[in-house]
Amino acid sequence: MTDRRPQIDLICNVVIRRPGGQVLLAKYDAEDKRWWLPGRDLVPYEHPDEVAPKIVRDLGLAAKRVAFTEIESFRGRTGWHVMFNYVVEASGEPGGKIASQWFATDDLPQMAHGRWEKEVIRRAVAKPTARA
Repeated sequence: MTDRRPQIDLICNVVIRRPGGQVLLAKYDAEDKRWWLPGRDLVPYEHPDEVAPKIVRDLGLAAKRVAFTEIESFRGRTGWHVMFNYVVEASGEPGGKIASQWFATDDLPQMAHGRWEKEVIRRAVAKPTARA
């Protein structure tokens, strides 16, 4: 057994939905055809409860309600990923620096991680937003 410890990435993701059931996805590379859940890595001592609304603001939207949904933990390419997933109610059209677009949950485009994002979206929209 080795004493080497894996890199641990703490990541905050948001499933942003608007009235009518659409969800907002982000495209971080214009050359890439794949879409992502909006999110970002946490910096040391940053709390995901504070980051989730910032992600929404960076996309040019105002969050009406932010609710924590789940923590996921799994092995990634470069180490261990700990994902803090949130669902956010918002409206309007995105206007931030990151390309983003609304999609119907039953007609999602090609995702960066295959089915993983679609499964996070499915679970998030199935749960009521219990915390404002």
